[in-house]
Amino acid sequence: MEVIIKYIHMIGLSIWLGSMVLWAVFAPQLYKVDPTKKTTATLRSYFSFVSWVSYFLALFTGITLYFLNESTTSNWYVEVSVLGLAGIVIALHSYATKLSAALRGAFNGVMLILALVAVYLATIYI
Repeated sequence: MEVIIKYIHMIGLSIWLGSMVLWAVFAPQLYKVDPTKKTTATLRSYFSFVSWVSYFLALFTGITLYFLNESTTSNWYVEVSVLGLAGIVIALHSYATKLSAALRGAFNGVMLILALVAVYLATIYI
């Protein structure tokens, strides 16, 4: 059972990180070719949905693994804490839309670093 949950956890993290990176790469190009921003808005809502679903899947399975793991040397709480912090930063980035471009760029960088750290920690604890 634990192996299946670990697999689902890694799938959730991979989709979450992949959707963030894909959007970060393609969004600037879409803004250039879509003057009405209608397509960009549609894709943003889709990627946001996919990202949040995969994030909560990873968070739920991470918390489950934390409680299933009986080893006292396991540091799952660190990975789950980084994942939780990443969720807070992403929520701020998503819902605080009146921020300056520089601050939103800083949030993007922090989100990417936290996502990479969460994936790294998950791989070393599995």
